[in-house]
Amino acid sequence: MKKKDIEIVAAGHTCLDLIPAFTIDGKVDKMTDVLVPGKMINMGKCVVVGGGPVTNAGVSIRRLGVKTELIGKIGDDDFGKQILAWYEEHEGHFEGLKVVEGESTSYTIAICIPGIDRFYLHHCGANDTFYYDDMNFKLIERSKLMLFGYPPWMKKLYSGTGAELTKILKKTKELKSTTVLDLSIPDVNSEAGQADWKAILKNWVPLTDIMVPSAEEMFFFLHKEEFLDKKSKLKDKQCVLDLMSVENISTLAKEMIDMGTGVAMVKCGVRGLYVRTAGKDRLREFGAAGCADIDNWANRELWFPVYEEDKFVGALGSGDSAIAGFLSAFIRSMSLETCLRYANAAGSMNVTVPDGLTWNRGFDYLTKRIEDGWKTKPMTIKDKGWKCEREFWVGPDNKGKWES
Repeated sequence: MKKKDIEIVAAGHTCLDLIPAFTIDGKVDKMTDVLVPGKMINMGKCVVVGGGPVTNAGVSIRRLGVKTELIGKIGDDDFGKQILAWYEEHEGHFEGLKVVEGESTSYTIAICIPGIDRFYLHHCGANDTFYYDDMNFKLIERSKLMLFGYPPWMKKLYSGTGAELTKILKKTKELKSTTVLDLSIPDVNSEAGQADWKAILKNWVPLTDIMVPSAEEMFFFLHKEEFLDKKSKLKDKQCVLDLMSVENISTLAKEMIDMGTGVAMVKCGVRGLYVRTAGKDRLREFGAAGCADIDNWANRELWFPVYEEDKFVGALGSGDSAIAGFLSAFIRSMSLETCLRYANAAGSMNVTVPDGLTWNRGFDYLTKRIEDGWKTKPMTIKDKGWKCEREFWVGPDNKGKWES
């Protein structure tokens, strides 16, 4: 077994993000007030950066002082060249990025109109053909932890009840690296949207030590009909998360634990982070990046509100940033509570900028903000068995030890 001289490898969906700036004062009530057929819209500068979870989470983790490698797949087209040039200029060379002749590079055009929930124009490109043989397992063998992001947007990985990603996760576990999985909701009407996600997740979740999906993602994958029913009842400017109860979210996390994961950290947008963990026996199976204090990590149920942000610009990449904050603390052997603090700190910094990276001023900056008494937004949970203790809301199934 090779020496684990890389702390984290971020693998999975890789794309180029194009984020045009809308020069609009104040907030917009309806999208059609701006996007009118035949109308010329005066725009600001377009931010062009590497994107997807490989960049937004992986590069963020690296900028938070963690030795990080990236694994992804792009085409040899202009967008692919632009991604490579961006990496080389801003981050240096990553040997796990694979360039394939004749394939198109994935891109996302993010439409972020002030006052309107963001939406994306997305092309999956080479991500759809990514499979087991595209992984650089020499890097995985050297890494303590692998984060894999957005397989629902990678056709070859979810096809056939997810056999290709199942192979990747199994191999990663054989190499004694801790596994982390982030998800993404596909277009409901697409091939991915029609896949049997319950069957797929039954293969993936037991091989994943830490699950880090959003509440809406897990709701869609495990209870699709109920998700679509709530979606059909949304009012203006509502999202499905707004209609999800504390019980809904805690039940989803318990389902993930029951399926075999060790830690289920559920991203809840402006409502913060919910976490539920398994018992000690499961946590002992984590591999190279284990829990520093297993008594602190085992059998926990906590909810941590978001920090007050300085200003809100957009939420593009905020979930990836939260994962970056969480894993950057986890790989430093910090407590569960502290990992949640860094996750929310990174997410709250992210929403102050238009992209998923320029918020990042390093791990020491986040530490100072937290230690200086950064206030969280007011939050109340009235469900039976929940109580407020320290900075957290504590669930009825919280039985583990508080941090020292």
